[in-house]
Amino acid sequence: MPEKLARFLDGRTDGRSPDLTVLQLRPGDRLLLCSDGLSSYVPPGLIRSALNSADSPPHVADALIAAAIDHGGHDNVTVMVIDIADQALDGRR
Repeated sequence: MPEKLARFLDGRTDGRSPDLTVLQLRPGDRLLLCSDGLSSYVPPGLIRSALNSADSPPHVADALIAAAIDHGGHDNVTVMVIDIADQALDGRR
C-alpha cells in the first residue's frame, strides 16, 4: 500500500498544521468533502460526473458512497456534498 499524507483540521498543538485554502464561493457552486475511502477507489471522472448531476446533495453523496463500495472500497467512506445557495435560509446575506 502506498504511503499517503493525511490532511487534518483538528487543533493539534504538536507543530503540524493543515493545508488551508480560501475559496470564493458563488451561488450554484457545489463542494465535495470526502475521505480517501472515496477518492482512493472511485475514478475522478465518475466523481466529477456525480457532482455535475442535478441530483440533490444527499442523493449525490449516497451515490458516491455506493460507487466506492462497488469499486472495492473496504475502508470507511465519508462523503459530504454541499450546494451553495443564493442566500442564507433565514434571509440574511
